Amino acid sequence: MRFAAFGVILLLVGNAHAESTAPAPAVDTTRRDVGTGLSVGGLVLGSVGAGMFFLTRRSGDDSCGCASRAWVFPTVLMSAGGAMVLTGVPLWITGQIKLDRATTQAELQLGPLGGSVRLLF
Repeated sequence: MRFAAFGVILLLVGNAHAESTAPAPAVDTTRRDVGTGLSVGGLVLGSVGAGMFFLTRRSGDDSCGCASRAWVFPTVLMSAGGAMVLTGVPLWITGQIKLDRATTQAELQLGPLGGSVRLLF
């Protein structure tokens, strides 16, 4: 029983001296969010265009030729959707990368026989 009480006291006292950590800087998620929106919107737009394209296919008994130009609008929708996806995916990928812009360092080293300068970036 004494050892359990001693362990609880050590646990409480040990945690009382813990250093408070600074809050993490806010992460900019704009690229990731825009990339996700463009990708999802492009997939929806392309799917609607593909659905319209297959629903307006020319049938064999089309005597009036009404469906001859029905492929234009669905093709435009599929092209716009593909362009949105091709734009959104790289934005989403680059939005996942955390950039630390303060990594440039300069170091000067002097010795008895010479010196050197080292730049890290």
